[in-house]
Amino acid sequence: MSLGTFATQADARAAQHVAYGELARGTFIPPAQRREKIKAEQAARQAQADADARTVRELAEAWLTWQESRGLKLGSLYTYRRHLEAHFLPDYGDAPVGSVTAVELSEWLDRLEASKGMDAAARIHRDVVALFKFATGDVPDLPRNFTPWLLTSPVPPLAARRLRRPNLPTRNREVLVPEDVRRLAALMPHPEDRLIVLLAGWAALRLGEVLAVRRRHITEDNNGTMWLRVESQVQARGSGVREETPKSAAGHRIIPIPSTIRADVRAHLAEHTAEDRDALLFPRRGPGNRLHNPNTIGKRFKAAVDQLNRERTAAGAHPVEEFTFHGLRHTALTRLGQAGATTAELKAYAGHSDSKSVEIYQHAERGRLSALADTMGGAGR
Repeated sequence: MSLGTFATQADARAAQHVAYGELARGTFIPPAQRREKIKAEQAARQAQADADARTVRELAEAWLTWQESRGLKLGSLYTYRRHLEAHFLPDYGDAPVGSVTAVELSEWLDRLEASKGMDAAARIHRDVVALFKFATGDVPDLPRNFTPWLLTSPVPPLAARRLRRPNLPTRNREVLVPEDVRRLAALMPHPEDRLIVLLAGWAALRLGEVLAVRRRHITEDNNGTMWLRVESQVQARGSGVREETPKSAAGHRIIPIPSTIRADVRAHLAEHTAEDRDALLFPRRGPGNRLHNPNTIGKRFKAAVDQLNRERTAAGAHPVEEFTFHGLRHTALTRLGQAGATTAELKAYAGHSDSKSVEIYQHAERGRLSALADTMGGAGR
């Protein structure tokens, strides 16, 4: 045993006697190993200090990066980021993750509900719940080497009383009569826009789905039934206008076009659609087969609704309150339900995204959907 690492021989001999005693008891640790252990403990303390200093903003970036890596749609990523940057990170972005308390977040939620309303606050709240659930590692598909940022989440649970909305949302509650759907279509500023409204108001398509329809997606069988294949959607949130696949397998569907608008579809194909199979039914105006921006159509539709309301008011009728383009889809599905469609058939027609909807869609009979769609023209007149 070397004595050359001590200040005096007395110190070295004392250490030697201690070492002999530890050897005898079986507790001796070589000096080099002791030094490695001390270094490891110091590194662990520093790593914990670094982890404790990580901010909520860093957590948000890690969560969004993970969401992107697992294939989340750009539009959803944009919504998550917008919610966090506008309503959460200004208050907590620079705070260490471990310093955020349940009491603080409950007070934050109270302020959010007061300023944004219960419905909007609930959507933002869900995103913050998901953010901190990621921090605890309690989500599927995380890499094996993921190290949790927290042991438990401080966010109030989604089942809290505050999220049980006392009233139904008022937006898009009204179901339009067929004449109003037709009138809204006629009020669109360009003739080639009119079928956009009719497809949403009768075939329950989302705006992005309508704008992605191409000539090859529409077919007719020997019985004269017209079918529409939905396999993509146009999005503009977060990263410019682009075409994406539906959010789920249920979004891929083939639906019958109600007979009341089949003549409109044929006329549109003849007058406003190029002959190429890949031609968009509703391309952006100008040369080329360019995707239309949903925001542009949304603004045109709002102007049409405003004009319809002026006409209704002049005629002594109540205006259509808080009605957006998505209300057309609600109208179509409501009328299909009034025609006798089951819940399974409604989910198949709408392309709902949960797992039960996928299973139900796969077993729904296309013939019955066609018959139900054809009855919609007389429902509610």
